[in-house]
Formats: sequence, C-alpha cells, structure tokens
Amino acid sequence: MKQYIVLMSMICLGVFLYGLISGDSDTSILSTLKSAWQYQAENY
Repeated sequence: MKQYIVLMSMICLGVFLYGLISGDSDTSILSTLKSAWQYQAENY
C-alpha cells in the first residue's frame, strides 16, 4: 500500500514538473527561455 502511494505521488510530481517546464502557457520555463533567447539574439 505504501508503494502505491509513493508511485502515485511520483506520477503527480512528474506531471506537475512537465507542465511547469514545457507547458502551453507563456509562463512555462521553456517559453521564458525561448523569449529571452530571441530577445538576446535580436538586440545584441
């Protein structure tokens, strides 16, 4: 039973981190890095 709780919490954590890093919103880490990269390439 304890193993299933750990498994489910790890799956939920993985889904959360995936959404945080490469989610569809403009606040995701990947989107932020992409816009910063484009800004630096255009202005320097």
